[in-house]
Amino acid sequence: MPFRIAMTAALIATLQCFADLSTPANAADDQGAPGVSSSEIPWPTKSWPVSTPEEQGMDSASLARLIETVGGYKQDSLTIIRHGRIVTDVYYAPYVAGIAHDLRSVTKSVVGTLVGIEAQRGELDSVDHAIVDLFSDKPVANDDDLKRAITVQHLLDMTSGIKWRERAYTPDETIMQMYRSPNRAAFVLDQPMSDAPGSKFYYNGGNPYLLSALITRKTGQSAFDFARKELFAPLGITSAAWGRVDAQGNSNGEAGLYLAPHDMARIGYLYLHDGMWDGKQLIPRSWVERAKAGPVQATFGFHYGNLWWSLPEKGAYMARGRHSQLILVLPKLDIVAVMTGVLRDDEFFSTSRLIDDIASAVKSESALPADPIAKSLLAAAIQQAATERPSALGGTSELAKTISGRTYRLDKNDLRVRTFTLNFSEPDASWLITTETGKPDGIEDRFTGPMGLDGTFRTSQPASYGINAVRGRWLNEHTFLVERRILGHGEMQTWSLTFDGNKVAVEFANTDGTKAALRGEAAE
Repeated sequence: MPFRIAMTAALIATLQCFADLSTPANAADDQGAPGVSSSEIPWPTKSWPVSTPEEQGMDSASLARLIETVGGYKQDSLTIIRHGRIVTDVYYAPYVAGIAHDLRSVTKSVVGTLVGIEAQRGELDSVDHAIVDLFSDKPVANDDDLKRAITVQHLLDMTSGIKWRERAYTPDETIMQMYRSPNRAAFVLDQPMSDAPGSKFYYNGGNPYLLSALITRKTGQSAFDFARKELFAPLGITSAAWGRVDAQGNSNGEAGLYLAPHDMARIGYLYLHDGMWDGKQLIPRSWVERAKAGPVQATFGFHYGNLWWSLPEKGAYMARGRHSQLILVLPKLDIVAVMTGVLRDDEFFSTSRLIDDIASAVKSESALPADPIAKSLLAAAIQQAATERPSALGGTSELAKTISGRTYRLDKNDLRVRTFTLNFSEPDASWLITTETGKPDGIEDRFTGPMGLDGTFRTSQPASYGINAVRGRWLNEHTFLVERRILGHGEMQTWSLTFDGNKVAVEFANTDGTKAALRGEAAE
């Protein structure tokens, strides 16, 4: 354990021991048993109850170690709930509580849930209904017997058999062609077939996009509007955002949903309780059972069903998204866990390891004795997570004086960046980027805010697109590196700017794999 955490924990433990001396001997009698009957299940529609891990049969010291382990990766948050009560709620700086997070493919699992609500309400007569029949008013290209055999269930299980390429999100891949199409749902349905429906698992963002379009057809609402009324409102979810609908009024079914971690946990809690919320069955119990069982063998040892992943041998099922977004359900342990992050595609935090580490922290179905030392370790780990670890710093280039406040105009580029300006004046160092809007009047978008030069991020005031967190440092005498995040987005950007007289060369990269080389020079 890091020395600083141990010392902080020791101090907290000492203070806690004094506090415990004044606790009435019968205080434990007022806590109630952690294992509750169905009539006593807490429903966090307004807010989540909070408890110590020990009151819920978990070990605080084990959770403290887990927090440190997770913190070794580029994670934003970790929330663990047992018996309907938050026992661990961690936010890794510079991310903070309450910010809606980009869920990426966790969106798919929410779309699956919305289709389940349609089934529960009778708006979808059967998951065995053929898709082409549900879109029978539109001509379908590449129509054949295989395509006519695709059902709603095949879309939910990623076994539609539609010919598809989706891996690195390069422009030639089918997923990117879909996004460029004027009618994305029709584009998916028009694709040729590569396999018989039900015969092969292939992760295909077109499947849930088609399901989102089906929700619009069945309900007359976008998936987002339907979700707000039939899912988010009953669960008390208030942080949701889902971008713009497409030209046909469909929400993006494969990605694009934003939820704060506590609201993500509400989705998991609905599944933990077999589709029931506070006495009302929102999705069929059988729907949850299929997600839990994962009847389809997927990839990397996972199973799949109803747009949820599962590891049946570990008694776990989950919603997973790119860059380490996760809603994890562990029914036998009565646990929901949520994790968000900004990991690159070649980085990952093992879901199996997370499950094992959480399970190892469970010691009992009943309350454990209070443990002031373990409690202080957990408090110190949470505090440490919220304290940003500065990046390494180099020296300060003499060029800083020349560059500070100058505007550099860039050549036309795919990122549509027009200009940038860096201000190195302490303590008000800042950055400014302008981009093309594509509007005929030539109006530019402006993105700006403070910039940390001490190895830590500085955050901007909230804007319509989110909160910027930016830091910068000199790599050498001529090159300055800017790291930019929009908190809650699953993306981290780096801008490496190399100056040569009045000219600048910019190398851009982000966690989505986008790279670009830009050139420009100082404006007059």
